Amino acid sequence: MVKRNSMILAGALVLALAFLVVPAAAVVAIGSIAPASGPIAGGTTVIITGTEFTGATSVTFDSTPASSFTVNSDTQITATTPAHGAGVITVVVTAPGGTGSFTYSYVSPPTITSLSQTDGYNTSIVSNVNILGSGFSSSVYPTVVLRRSGSSNISAGSISVNSAGDTIVCTFDIINKPAGAWDVIVTNPDGQYAIRTSGFEIKSSSADVTLTSIYPVNGVANSTVSITNLAGTGFTGTPQVYLKRTNYNNIYGTFSTVSATKLTGTFNLNNQIPGPYSVCVQNSGTDAVCGLTFTILSSTTANGSIYFTSSPSGATVYVDNVNKGTTPFTLENVIPDYYNIKMQRTSYLDWAQRIQVTAGNETNVNAALNYQYATTTAPTATTIIVTTATLPPTTVKSTAVVPTPWPSDTPAPESPVGIFVLIGALASVMVLLRKKQ
Repeated sequence: MVKRNSMILAGALVLALAFLVVPAAAVVAIGSIAPASGPIAGGTTVIITGTEFTGATSVTFDSTPASSFTVNSDTQITATTPAHGAGVITVVVTAPGGTGSFTYSYVSPPTITSLSQTDGYNTSIVSNVNILGSGFSSSVYPTVVLRRSGSSNISAGSISVNSAGDTIVCTFDIINKPAGAWDVIVTNPDGQYAIRTSGFEIKSSSADVTLTSIYPVNGVANSTVSITNLAGTGFTGTPQVYLKRTNYNNIYGTFSTVSATKLTGTFNLNNQIPGPYSVCVQNSGTDAVCGLTFTILSSTTANGSIYFTSSPSGATVYVDNVNKGTTPFTLENVIPDYYNIKMQRTSYLDWAQRIQVTAGNETNVNAALNYQYATTTAPTATTIIVTTATLPPTTVKSTAVVPTPWPSDTPAPESPVGIFVLIGALASVMVLLRKKQ
């Protein structure tokens, strides 16, 4: 009986052991990573949540160790992402209980390729500006600002991003903002940003320039022409100067400001199409002003010539203040245009004239020089002072016979003195006669 009971007890024990549940050993696991993405430059702080993290020895991002990590508890680790190329990678936590893994995304920075509107006047709000590019955050919208050195940033409003993350629509309030070029900056929530330098220009309609003349008025294709005087008013800073023609690309020059009324510079006409172009000048932050005409001549266009003569010959000829020779002579291969001519010759007055040279023709220039007479100066009058000295009287004995005066038509009344003189003269004659005897 006892034996039977022992067997029953042993069987019950075996049966109980068969149904005994042994707890499974704990394993390392990752349940989430926040944030789930970050920039390719790394440096993002992420919170890894899971189990069995105590004693973790490493945290890797696609086999690259985390820049740093801290085990906060058995269920949480704080880690800093290393740099990595864009894409989805695997994060692995290694602990005494094993390893756990989860995914993480590296995101490229945004890019800006173009704007639907690149300028606006500072008298109104510019709405519905489309910024095209890539990598724009569509879950949490990025910030968009206009930035310019020396000015406060202008933050865009009414921002929206499409699901593809390649288009931003926004509004810029530029009323009373400084005119000039502004950078466009888009910054995603992860801190990555894109810059389009001078991507938007704020203009002021009150600072337009005026144009009056350009010299020379033409240039030959496939050459560089120097503009010695682009005259007008209101030139400030370094204006943009270009040649404009419908259905052709603008030809931008390299210019500098001589004064508010004069610009000088060059146009590179290599591979440019011959024909008339409008001359346009644009100060920073203003509309371009166009109106003057500049003509690009074909490189095969026949040039003209100038035949210089003068009367008399031997005059020195200056063309636009450049010495070209002595008359008579012919100046060949002259580009059709207007020129200022001056001739000079010693002892003659200068001679000047403005002429036009036309393609394929010879222009005759004959100067009749006027002699320059020497200027005479009247002699200075000399004052002669005559000094009369009073000398003592000298008695001279005269042997001349004093003739008797011829009577006049109107006899003068007799003078008693004259009678005595006559008597004295007669007496003298008689005395002389006696002495001779």
